[in-house]
Amino acid sequence: MPVLIQALGITIAKRDQVRPANAGWNAGGKPGSAAPINLDALQLQENLKSVGRSAEAYAHDSRAAGLAWLIQDWVTKAELLVSGPEEPPVNHSANRERIKDIAPPMPTRKLVPWLRLNAQITLTGKDIRNWVARGKIRAVESKPSPTYHPHEVLDAWYETRREESRA
Repeated sequence: MPVLIQALGITIAKRDQVRPANAGWNAGGKPGSAAPINLDALQLQENLKSVGRSAEAYAHDSRAAGLAWLIQDWVTKAELLVSGPEEPPVNHSANRERIKDIAPPMPTRKLVPWLRLNAQITLTGKDIRNWVARGKIRAVESKPSPTYHPHEVLDAWYETRREESRA
């Protein structure tokens, strides 16, 4: 808790970037001026400062069970204020499904610029040929020129990046 108490000072002064401005008392565009400090964080800091005894001391207190859930709630809220909300996980399979619907199979000469524009990744025709040779992707059609599903090429690109980061 001492680390949280200290970290809450930054949140109180609104010098952090984990919560949007006015996310506490004046959220939702209500009229009035915003508080100059984060009052939610200030209240949590004061609450945590009031927990003055050690866990061992609370273990011998008959009222400790009634206080434990409250202290844990304060700690959870303080951690959320200090660290910010968790980022939602990226659903790669949903992204692949969307790409399947958006982008039909393309030849390399169209696929490379399409991926650069739409996925902000840079790769070359040689990268695609190497992935085909290693069995990471396969052509949908081979005549008149090979075409590839963009989502399969993206999968190969991500897999290659993961392999490089492990090495």
